[in-house]
Amino acid sequence: MIGFETIGNATITVFDNTPVLTTDPWINGKPYFGSWNHSYEIPEEQLKNILLSKYVWLSHGHPDHIDPDSLDLLKNKIFLIADHYGDRIFNDLSKKYKCLKLKSNSWFEISKNIRVKSFADWNQDSCLLIEINKKDIVLNLNDGSALGWSSEIKKILSQYKNKFLLKLINWGDADMINFYNHHNEFILPLAADKKPCGESYNFYMKKWNCNFSIPFSAFHRYCRKDSYKMNQYCTPLEQHYTNFDNKNGEMFPAFIIWDSIKEDYKKINPNINNSSLFDPETFGDKWNDDLNKDDKKDLEIYFKKFYQVKKKFGFLSFKVGKSEFNLKFSEKKEGIEFNAPRNSLIYAIKNNIFDDLLIGNYMKIKLINVPSLYPNFTPYITKYGDNGLATSREELKKYFEYYKFNSANYWIDFLKIKSEQIIRTKIEKYRKLYFLARKLKRKLI
Repeated sequence: MIGFETIGNATITVFDNTPVLTTDPWINGKPYFGSWNHSYEIPEEQLKNILLSKYVWLSHGHPDHIDPDSLDLLKNKIFLIADHYGDRIFNDLSKKYKCLKLKSNSWFEISKNIRVKSFADWNQDSCLLIEINKKDIVLNLNDGSALGWSSEIKKILSQYKNKFLLKLINWGDADMINFYNHHNEFILPLAADKKPCGESYNFYMKKWNCNFSIPFSAFHRYCRKDSYKMNQYCTPLEQHYTNFDNKNGEMFPAFIIWDSIKEDYKKINPNINNSSLFDPETFGDKWNDDLNKDDKKDLEIYFKKFYQVKKKFGFLSFKVGKSEFNLKFSEKKEGIEFNAPRNSLIYAIKNNIFDDLLIGNYMKIKLINVPSLYPNFTPYITKYGDNGLATSREELKKYFEYYKFNSANYWIDFLKIKSEQIIRTKIEKYRKLYFLARKLKRKLI
């Protein structure tokens, strides 16, 4: 068979008679310090195809896409990595595995009938175009937005008959949503509104001019006892199709086998994953553990290296067990309070994976005189800093110069994302107005 199949969370396995390429194979692990598990099991046949693939493309550093436990099952494969500033993923994985760095917007031949183009963006995400048999093309956006490459990718897509969009679309729980107000009351996230996902599929299929779409990169559930309540904000599979309008194309089931020769698909029916809930202690987290003297020093060293955080925030506060530690940067009144278990907090800062702690959604956060973690905290800490290795003012300048020079549509997409970030900080206050404006925009575009 020449074609592909989709399975797991964000895995597409591509065939040229045999499996030749698989993407983001999260197979065994429980990412985000044990907070996430699969929504669906991976059937034996699909697992076999993942393990037989010659190449493995990895999109970005989140552990539901690069899972250490799963990578050990693929140690004899060739890993394909995007050409990011800092090369953290490439350098880290090259110590243990065979890795190739893909130059953005350059075709790489996988086999006789399969070739790919990878695109790195300044958010430390990457997307992949997969050409199959010279007539089908898959746009694997996974969790990203192809920042800096939108016009170039649209131009390439226009040359193909069957265009498949694979992109994270859900109610919005795949980010930090565990916020509390000054009364210590949980703040309902945007995901609580449970807006119809089908409308987003309509919009993005039209935006990218794709005639097929497949739900993708959205199949997880929370499995820690201190995060499982977030499952109410996870999007059930059937809800992806709500309000979908097929005038611009067709929306396929999430798990399929596509035959490029027959131009038809078969549905895969994986079992629902009904695994147990786990105590935080299973993953080394004891909520009663206090910070020690060395921990406080580590927190100070880690956060004080971030130029943007010191510029925009007056303080950061950490409540861990019965201990409290405050980092003061200036007299500014803007700050953030984190309430987290000691083990995963200290592990995250020592290993530069603070986003794993945020997305795990068991840590509690209070925003003090700031409307959002965006745009001045999360991107600068987790994207440009931890993954891009740019923390100082000088390093950040070099970081963005790299993407300006190496992205075909940098300024077009940069201005779009900046306007979206401004809107994002106002969403909580003007939620109804925001959704009305978004609905009108999507009808007009």
